[in-house]
Amino acid sequence: MNDDLQDISKDERLSRIVAASLEVFADFSFEDATTGEIARRARVSKRDIYAYFPNKHALLIGTMNDVLQTENVKIIQIIERSSGLPSLRDRLVAIGLRLIDEVLSIAMSVMTRLAASESIRQPLIGTVFFENGISRRIKLVSEVLSTYIATPDTMAVAIFQAAEHFIALVTHRPRLTALVGMRDMWDPGAIQAHAEAAVDCFLRAHPIFARKVFRAEGQLAKQGREIGS
Repeated sequence: MNDDLQDISKDERLSRIVAASLEVFADFSFEDATTGEIARRARVSKRDIYAYFPNKHALLIGTMNDVLQTENVKIIQIIERSSGLPSLRDRLVAIGLRLIDEVLSIAMSVMTRLAASESIRQPLIGTVFFENGISRRIKLVSEVLSTYIATPDTMAVAIFQAAEHFIALVTHRPRLTALVGMRDMWDPGAIQAHAEAAVDCFLRAHPIFARKVFRAEGQLAKQGREIGS
């Protein structure tokens, strides 16, 4: 190793290990991904890895949490930025585009593959992936949807179920195609068209939100006519 490990902070060492783990898990199956190769790419010792992670499954969970947290920050940023968009439809399309980019990313494709394969042997891996990934995103979308309902407290279950439906419509096909190596089919135009179609399907299935969209669009059209007159 070229670096003097004594000069590397604990945070830097951990960051190197997680980044290298993601690279190795992307290049190899879980069985063939060795701690030796991870240590080589991270430019640390195997002893350093085991100081943080007692085994390879623990290392996978740590890497998964890091990827999910990074993506979580991105979706929260989009939700905050989209709050000023003129209609719920526009906002959902913006959120949908972010969710599609997420599931098509190399990092999330790798984590999805490993969650599916390794949760059989280590159920905690599946729990981490679902709770910190899918479930967290459903909660975030449900919070957005609740702001478009007059009495959200009395409809919490229905709103959560609607958020589940929205995420399934937006992410199912991109996630599936990414898993089978068909990521290249998703150029920007295809991603945009899929996001808009998924949102329109969602609004047709949940007319209570569609009414809010139509009302907002009607108000904008009225304002436009008033400005033009």
